Amino acid sequence: MSYDSDRIRQVFGNLCIDKTRLPSSGLTAAGVPSFVAEWLLDKIVPGNGALQQFEAEKINNFVSKAFPRKDDKNVILFKLTQGEVYKLIALLKVRVKLAANKGIIPDPMASIPVLNIHNCAIPISIVEQHEMLLRQGLWGKISLSLRSDGTPEIVDFDPFQCSAVDLSAYERARAQLTTDEWRDLMLCSMGYNPAHPRYTCNAKMWMLARLLPLVESNYHVMELAPKGTGKSYVYENVSNKVALVSGGKVTPSQLFINGSTKEIGLLGRHDVVVLDEIQSLTFEDPDEIIGPLKNYLASGRYNRAGFADIASDCSLVMLGNIELDAQLQPRNANNLLADLPSFLMETAFLDRFSGIIPGWEIPKFSREMAASQVGLKMDFFGEALLSLRRDNRYLTYAQQHTKFDYTSTVRDQNSILKSASGFLKILYPHLELTVADYERDCLFPALRLRHLIRNVLYRLDSEFESLGQSITVEVI
Repeated sequence: MSYDSDRIRQVFGNLCIDKTRLPSSGLTAAGVPSFVAEWLLDKIVPGNGALQQFEAEKINNFVSKAFPRKDDKNVILFKLTQGEVYKLIALLKVRVKLAANKGIIPDPMASIPVLNIHNCAIPISIVEQHEMLLRQGLWGKISLSLRSDGTPEIVDFDPFQCSAVDLSAYERARAQLTTDEWRDLMLCSMGYNPAHPRYTCNAKMWMLARLLPLVESNYHVMELAPKGTGKSYVYENVSNKVALVSGGKVTPSQLFINGSTKEIGLLGRHDVVVLDEIQSLTFEDPDEIIGPLKNYLASGRYNRAGFADIASDCSLVMLGNIELDAQLQPRNANNLLADLPSFLMETAFLDRFSGIIPGWEIPKFSREMAASQVGLKMDFFGEALLSLRRDNRYLTYAQQHTKFDYTSTVRDQNSILKSASGFLKILYPHLELTVADYERDCLFPALRLRHLIRNVLYRLDSEFESLGQSITVEVI
């Protein structure tokens, strides 16, 4: 089926963009996330098709002046000492640090992480206007000056990110497109070319499954795939409410709470935390991480010694590389986790995940598979998905139309229902569908995701043998 870019523009207007603009701009290579880059392109060089040479020069000249490098810190500080108000584009965060027995209420302090500039003064009015600064922070245009006492101060801030989405309008837009058109729009908005022949209906289904942690709160999933399928791409670019940690060593302070600064960790500040390259993942103190993490995956709460419980609706995603055989199937089909760290083999830990995305059924990414049509701007797209997290209508629909039997545990049922609810939010946000649509597009992939968890549990723990390898569900 052909992709109708004109139709997408007609339905979404200035909320969409020609996806060929971004790759030809070079902005992502300069370290600008897609949700910021597409905003800039539409403001500075609006248009269609790949950027012309003069457009590329214009946007890159702007970026070279407005986007600071890490080694620009002293240059910027010098200009501030000369009385200049310096304007830059960067991520801005605000923190409030409480100190016991000081007798005064502290002012909020801002930081610009890319420059390693901290403890900047910021007007209360800016913080009140943009509360997200206190959470993940916001990308935007920052005006920075220097107070007479030598303290850097944020004097103005213009955010670049979409702050709110009209979900009613989003649902009305969905109603104007067929399911196939909407599915392809989702893929295009993610940055993939839905018209590429290697992106079959099956592959598209599993690519869309990558969005489940965005639309469902406390949704925990793994994706196992060979290298090169673009597992982390959408998480890196969709929103700064998504945090990506690539391999290496993970500490309790990083995930949960910093014992020294008392700053809340990634799980408490973000909507989605992604642990990439889990085959090389190590924990600094496994006992201090696995215990709280298992508790969090089950209850949405965690604690560390000396600190009160912290509640969060953050979803956890684990991405891992696995080897395939000559038939492009997992080499260790009987135990998909055989080559991964041993802590993943603990059934009590694994059972808390809703599913495993079969990334081996997604083709390896190549340049011609990048989106070349009109899709939703990444900042709007990401915020629309995240705005659906707290809407319970979809879970209610899944509960009303799904029947389980003795082959499923409570965790199986909850996992399948959450996955089915997520697919409803992605494909049918307007909730206009038949029971056959629900079975094909939502319940079937939800069941497959959980089956891959059940298969591993069945082989690792005799407790699951009595239930069998298969889970049976009916549509009602």
